[in-house]
Amino acid sequence: MAQPNMKPYVKLASSLVLVGTGLFSAEQFVLGRIEGNSHSVHIDAMIWNLMILVPLGLVAAGALVFVLGKMRRL
Repeated sequence: MAQPNMKPYVKLASSLVLVGTGLFSAEQFVLGRIEGNSHSVHIDAMIWNLMILVPLGLVAAGALVFVLGKMRRL
């Protein structure tokens, strides 16, 4: 949870990273449940790309917000 004395850019960066990693974990959990042991699931390439790129984009955006916020404060 965010501390009351955190800077706004740190709050935003941590929120983006948390949402990105949470989304990735939720996708992995759901895919594991859908697939099961006996059969596999065919997912369109566009959906696969979104499932990979969206969480990575959120984590990268969080890192970028943190770095730019830190640079601005120097």
